[in-house]
Amino acid sequence: MANPYQSPSKPPQDAVPAPAWYLVFARLSWPAWFIGTTLIVLRWLHLVTPTVGWIGFAIAGLAALGSYVFPSLAGAKQEDVVVLDSRLLASQDGAYRTVMERFRNGASLLYDGVAFGFRPDNEIACAIVASSPELDDGSARETANHAESVFATLKSASPEFASAVADRTFRISIMSGFDDDAVEICRVVNRELQWQR
Repeated sequence: MANPYQSPSKPPQDAVPAPAWYLVFARLSWPAWFIGTTLIVLRWLHLVTPTVGWIGFAIAGLAALGSYVFPSLAGAKQEDVVVLDSRLLASQDGAYRTVMERFRNGASLLYDGVAFGFRPDNEIACAIVASSPELDDGSARETANHAESVFATLKSASPEFASAVADRTFRISIMSGFDDDAVEICRVVNRELQWQR
């Protein structure tokens, strides 16, 4: 998952654009893996020759291997994300404590469709995907209200979350999605809408 808390209009100072070859690979890796796997299955069904099956194996294998090797060569860093669900929150057992420890150490926390993460300037940022690409003030406020409700739930149900976010500015980013092409549509700070487009 790409960092949903950084506004695309203000990249971090140390941001380095990904190399063109990596962007091409990122777009082609899944289709290549799918095509390769399809050729392997067709070979198992004896619908293509063994040579075509081996070509499919090579394509799928290179796509899979490249997905592990190329991001580090391109300088891409995978964001650490942990998922909390209502079962873990209610039990507060060992798995819950592991999730909260990783969150306190900088991982993004995903709960009920809302992602939380620490940002510079003493902020706790909350990212949520817009329900519609055509967002207006009313729907933006409704989306922000859901994010605030989830934030309040976590603060009341999780002492670890409450202590981690204490005295931090709460910011909501309403995003177009959580993929690499996502953009921040609207930001809500102190209940004020700040349109980013």
